[in-house]
Amino acid sequence: MRPALLRVLSPALLAAVLATAGCDAGPTPEAGTPAASGLAASTPAPAPPSPAPPKPEVSKATLAYFFKIALGAEYGDDVKVVVKWSQPVVTVRLDGKPDTSARTCLKRVIADFNELSATTNLKLTTDPTADVRMYLGPVSRFAAIEPSYVRGNDGFFTVAWSGDHTISKGTVLIRTTGIGRRVRCHLIREELTQSMGLMRDANDHPDSVFYGRYWATPTKYSALDKRLIALLYGGALQPGYTRKDITAAVTVTG
Repeated sequence: MRPALLRVLSPALLAAVLATAGCDAGPTPEAGTPAASGLAASTPAPAPPSPAPPKPEVSKATLAYFFKIALGAEYGDDVKVVVKWSQPVVTVRLDGKPDTSARTCLKRVIADFNELSATTNLKLTTDPTADVRMYLGPVSRFAAIEPSYVRGNDGFFTVAWSGDHTISKGTVLIRTTGIGRRVRCHLIREELTQSMGLMRDANDHPDSVFYGRYWATPTKYSALDKRLIALLYGGALQPGYTRKDITAAVTVTG
């Protein structure tokens, strides 16, 4: 089997259009109109504004790796801002020919991700309108399921997002023939996690699920992976954030 890097195509979709409307004030009393007699009711003082939540502390090394993994895509649009889901629950439907080990692996990945995310949880469903469709089967079927599939990849995903860079739909393809269970479980973890917005690979952390060389197949998140997921879905970062916005939203430590 030739080494295959795990990649992504992420087509941008429609831009959101926002409109605002104002309310007119009521009529002003004419000059000379007698005022109502009696004592005016006291108006309670406005409540003080809530303090801003503390910024998450992020090391320089974690932030550098986050920029490398989260800003951009392997295929398709050369996006340089945060792309992520905003809804509290992202549903995932398993399709194709998954066996018991694949189902067990997926449930473990979902549980691991949800432990790290403060704002968005993954949830397995059988609903055909699920947010993410994960197909497990032979690579010969991949192009028919996802026309943007790039040949040579045993794991592949696509996501679609709106003009504000909020992800709205995803497809994950996982090869089942000609590979072992460990490699397949690695692909499930990497591709599903990448479809949440951590879309790039890198070649400098072999224990990371985002490691780009195919011979390393970690089946759990590294400590660095966990910090990236917690940062993206910790509540401090929003879709569309630039490198400058991200740096301003965190406290960078040594």
